[in-house]
Amino acid sequence: MCNVVIIDDEKWIRKLIIKLMPTKQFPIKIIGEAEDGEEGVELLKKYRPHIVITDIRMPFLSGLDLIQKIKTTLPRSEIIIVSGYDNFEYAQKAIKLGVTDFLLKPLEEAELHKAIAKAVENLNKRNQRDNEKNNLQRKVKRLTADFVQLDGGEFSEIKNDKIRKALRYIHEHFSEPISLTSVCDEVVINCAYFSEIFKKEMGIGFNHYLKDLRIEQAAHLLREQEDLTISDIAYITGFQDPNYFSRVFKKHIHVTPQEYREQRQQGAENEGRTRV
Repeated sequence: MCNVVIIDDEKWIRKLIIKLMPTKQFPIKIIGEAEDGEEGVELLKKYRPHIVITDIRMPFLSGLDLIQKIKTTLPRSEIIIVSGYDNFEYAQKAIKLGVTDFLLKPLEEAELHKAIAKAVENLNKRNQRDNEKNNLQRKVKRLTADFVQLDGGEFSEIKNDKIRKALRYIHEHFSEPISLTSVCDEVVINCAYFSEIFKKEMGIGFNHYLKDLRIEQAAHLLREQEDLTISDIAYITGFQDPNYFSRVFKKHIHVTPQEYREQRQQGAENEGRTRV
């Protein structure tokens, strides 16, 4: 259910909006109305609505100033402007502030319904993206846990305690934006000294090791997790830019992530036919 607040200094306009609201077509509920900007701010603080319908010119606090406050305190709310002023400058400013729609008085029912439909669609898309992000984050944690051995035996051959601790940290957090500095802070060691002993112990530098680890885990996911997109895998393995991930992967593996996945799938199919 999407909660709606109406802010307009003309009572008859507020009542008209309430009358024209498509409450049967969409999951919306009007939870409050205010007659000026300051009262509107208090209403927003109290109810934190999903949709705000407001005039531009009102006593005490203009609609444009109100929009700026909404974008600061309720950035996820959808805002619909209803104005009696066919002013391009007002409309331009409102659009720059990110309003959902700009409607002119006298208000037409069809236009209001279109604006509400757009606002509800935007909210639904945002909720869907949030759910997808939350699901991906949960998958990240689960898959990362699968990659890491927490019994301490994985790096038992490493002689230096600091390097061993650093390696455990790197393997547990490679999906995050970790750096040489963050690892050194974690193990409490000077970065220049750490770089020297890390390369001596591991045979390659820190950045090279981290990149190799991420590519190795990305290849594993490309083989084993067909439901994950290339972008998902980039994110899971610590690459914030899927395009950069693809370039790095191709440099290391000599094919793109998509080509690698297709080759592995084709190989599995051929093996299955051979067995039959």
